Amino acid sequence: MHKSHNDDIGYQVQQISHLVKQLQNERLLKEDLSISHMNVMFVLYEEDRVNQSHIQNNLGIKASSLSKLIDILIQKGLVTRESLDGDARSKIICLTELGKEKQQQLYRVRDELENQLTEHLNETETKQLARMLSQVKSNLLKHS
Repeated sequence: MHKSHNDDIGYQVQQISHLVKQLQNERLLKEDLSISHMNVMFVLYEEDRVNQSHIQNNLGIKASSLSKLIDILIQKGLVTRESLDGDARSKIICLTELGKEKQQQLYRVRDELENQLTEHLNETETKQLARMLSQVKSNLLKHS
């Protein structure tokens, strides 16, 4: 006999992913950003002045999708795109002062959701969950 659809780990991960995106996007409305924009910003908060391929590899998204996200962040005045040493193909993405000023707000939004996600977990369980999810992700990447 097959297990219930609700007991399927892939289904649970999919549902959690959908809910996290929905809740995060609702919280980011007041910042006029989406979770995808926020993820680009977090890469830049960890290491500013990186090329687009670094961000693309870090987030695991297509170059065309990243380019559109960066275009929007440029329009909002949060980042700039500069050519590297005159090479028109190699672009460096940099935070603007406004982008740097948003850092605390974006981390607060992320931390609020993280607290909601782990509300009934103690610190050890939270660390275990993060470790297990990292292993699941690693398993999937190994087979893709």
